[in-house]
Amino acid sequence: MENSPEAVLIREIEGFNGPGKLTKALKIDKSLNGENLATLNQLWLEDDGYKYEFKTEKRIGIDYACEKYKNKLWRFVLVKSLI
Repeated sequence: MENSPEAVLIREIEGFNGPGKLTKALKIDKSLNGENLATLNQLWLEDDGYKYEFKTEKRIGIDYACEKYKNKLWRFVLVKSLI
């Protein structure tokens, strides 16, 4: 939706450290901008049955942001697999 930014930055998956390497490996590019992940055929999410524990932290590298957004716990870090 226009003027309603929504995104998730995946920084790392085993074997691919960094969002640039990860998106290249998964062939994620700007052609997917604005697409609805719930209805998209080129990219999808699957439930593999694994359960994970996450912790939340402040985002990093956004010193330019106002206090309200700089201190939000919008960084999710995998702590451990529960299965």
